[in-house]
Amino acid sequence: MAGKGKTVFDIKELVRRLRLGQTERAIGRQMGFHRVTVKKYRQLAESHGWLEKDTGLPEPEVIARVMHKLKPATTMVHEVSSVEPYRVLAEALLQDGEMSASVVYQRLADNGYLGSYSSVRRFIAKLRGPTIPEGFCRIEVAPGSEAQVDFGYVGKLFDPIKQIERSGWVFVMTLSHSRHMFVKIVFDQSSWSWLQLHREAFEFFGGVPGKVVLDNLKAAIVKAAIHDPQIQRSYRDQAEYYGFIVDPNRPRTPRHKGKVERSVRYIKQNFMPGRRFRDIDDANEQLQQWNNEKAGCRVHGTTGWKPQEQFASVEQSALLPLPSTRWEPSLWKEVKLQSDCYLNVEKSFYSAPFRLIDQSLMVQVTPDSVRIFHGLELVATHPRAQVPRSRVANQDHFPPHKVALLKATPQWCLKKAEEIGPACLEWMQRYLSDPVMEKVRSGFIALSLAEKFTSQRLEMACRRALDFDEIGFATLKRILERGLDQEPWANLLHPAPLAAIIPIPTPRYTRDVSHYFADRQEVL
Repeated sequence: MAGKGKTVFDIKELVRRLRLGQTERAIGRQMGFHRVTVKKYRQLAESHGWLEKDTGLPEPEVIARVMHKLKPATTMVHEVSSVEPYRVLAEALLQDGEMSASVVYQRLADNGYLGSYSSVRRFIAKLRGPTIPEGFCRIEVAPGSEAQVDFGYVGKLFDPIKQIERSGWVFVMTLSHSRHMFVKIVFDQSSWSWLQLHREAFEFFGGVPGKVVLDNLKAAIVKAAIHDPQIQRSYRDQAEYYGFIVDPNRPRTPRHKGKVERSVRYIKQNFMPGRRFRDIDDANEQLQQWNNEKAGCRVHGTTGWKPQEQFASVEQSALLPLPSTRWEPSLWKEVKLQSDCYLNVEKSFYSAPFRLIDQSLMVQVTPDSVRIFHGLELVATHPRAQVPRSRVANQDHFPPHKVALLKATPQWCLKKAEEIGPACLEWMQRYLSDPVMEKVRSGFIALSLAEKFTSQRLEMACRRALDFDEIGFATLKRILERGLDQEPWANLLHPAPLAAIIPIPTPRYTRDVSHYFADRQEVL
């Protein structure tokens, strides 16, 4: 026990043993003092008459006064700090109350300081002067009035769905009065998980606390602030449904929810070490068993009672009752509509009217549906995608001329051409038969010529193009634009009836062929 500080009670005990006749060696061995020390205090006791048996033992106050007088006056040697030449710069840097000693050291080093970090830390401590320790008031609350929530990292766990190891986080809701806990390990701290975990916790307790104290995590608080923090709309809806008050901590003050902070640390120190888990489901099974059989049945170090017993006997009846119908999570998000008429929501894509492109829309996501709002107007409703990266669309949301192109398949083009007429069908069959070039898009546009020039004219134009063996979109369009489909022509492939042929008049000086053979007939 060399170097142990001597209190007035140690000296009083030493005097008592001396008066009992114990040797200096025995006293030193039993009290852990060096015999030279015992000898020094024997001399002190003798000089003040403390060893006289007819007097009582000296009081602690008397011993303290004597010891104070014996303290040697220390000679203060003032050494000049290596930071002294940089005092002006150090004081200027410390004007920013947020700057730490390590940052000050780096700035001084950038300006030529060659001393140690410890010297800078000591110099800063002298500049700042003595600090008064901050005191706190422990707050105990009435049963059922408050719960505190938090996440804590618990390491890597196997995900049986994705078949990979992922970071695990334990969610803890601690009832502030009884210290009874709801605990569950999850793979994320998303808004969706946050809402579902709250619902599971309330159902586990069989009631709702009057207030929930939490950190300023993004799943719950949009904007952290000392005054008027902004709560996520989804979390606000849940609070209104269950009837609890949301009480976020001041930024960077986790001690304001110290009960759940201690619960998270207790899980990480008491439950996690030495355990093996097959996957996250196995970890949660073991965690629930541990919470019910050990954590909930231990005598709490602060309250002095068992959390489960205090919860069952006092706090459970003080909780707000659960609503008659089970609450379904509803997640709200503000998302911008992209030029392809899709919104990216929860890793899937949903269409909205093209007139709202580049505008921010509010999206309500439930387990079964996705509802899209423009202001107060409901502009779209979709079933929720069950597979990530899926696209859920309503064709009415896209520009009409763009939607039409989605129908452009060879089968659709042939069917539409058949409705127009046999020549159009034949032209389309030959046009799409190119073994190298993809012509479905042009074929679709060719069919749209019927809207401008009528189906009858398109049929006649296809007939003329076939007769001249000109199977091309440009030729077909030129025939229609120049009106050639309405002019007569020698139909070589499909001759018209004779009555339809226009008679040609006899030339003025035309003679019969027999005239040229009259002389030969006379000779014969």
